[in-house]
Amino acid sequence: MNAGVAIYPGRAPDTIRRQVRVPITAVIRWAQGNRRRPSTDNKRVRWLTPEEAEALLQAAASMTLPRHANPEPYTLAKVAFLLGSGCRTGECFAVNVADWNGGSAQLWIPAIEVGAGKTRSSARWVKLPDRSVELMGDLPIKGRMFRTPYGKEIKLIQGGGGQMQASFNKARDLAGLGDDVTPHVLRHTWATWFYAQTRDFGGLMDQGGWSKADMANRYRKLAPDDLSERLLKHGWDFRPEMPEDRRSKLRVVSDG
Repeated sequence: MNAGVAIYPGRAPDTIRRQVRVPITAVIRWAQGNRRRPSTDNKRVRWLTPEEAEALLQAAASMTLPRHANPEPYTLAKVAFLLGSGCRTGECFAVNVADWNGGSAQLWIPAIEVGAGKTRSSARWVKLPDRSVELMGDLPIKGRMFRTPYGKEIKLIQGGGGQMQASFNKARDLAGLGDDVTPHVLRHTWATWFYAQTRDFGGLMDQGGWSKADMANRYRKLAPDDLSERLLKHGWDFRPEMPEDRRSKLRVVSDG
């Protein structure tokens, strides 16, 4: 502090801090070996092709619970939703049936739930393509939209998102995909698919819940020129609809 006053007499304390204390502290830390390490960028590059996603969906649709003959629908519903919406897994667990707008196939992400990841700063509407709506099937009458494989509401936990990991891994393994495919890869997949079909970067940011363009850019991957056509062959269409084409295929008929 005395050195700062001697070198910059009469200057503001913040100026002294920036010009003297910070550089001296950096030199001392460097001499002590306590150096700032270069950051490592763990940028993900994995996303699912339409063919890989189809294998994952088929595997999820075939899964059964112990001592149950019929396939459980809950893992398929979550995978279809995440592929079609780009939501974080924590957001998926937190959404409510009451926030579903069947007329426009949109779901409101309220951004008020503890345990829903980063949703507090990213309230938004997400629009689902018809393929997601069809695969999700019937909704509970009330409460949380997505459930455990036993039909129970998923408990929200601070920093959550991994509550579907076990069932997802089972579907992934059945589909023959590697362990580099995680539930979060579906968010990267959606961003890549959506942009490949729409070239709508503003829509990508809005529906993905990103406030910064560089973050949205991290999620959309380099993709081959025929991706849009391959998506359409598998029923995935993210292009804007005309109002008269909107229709709801999601039925609210059960209490799950």
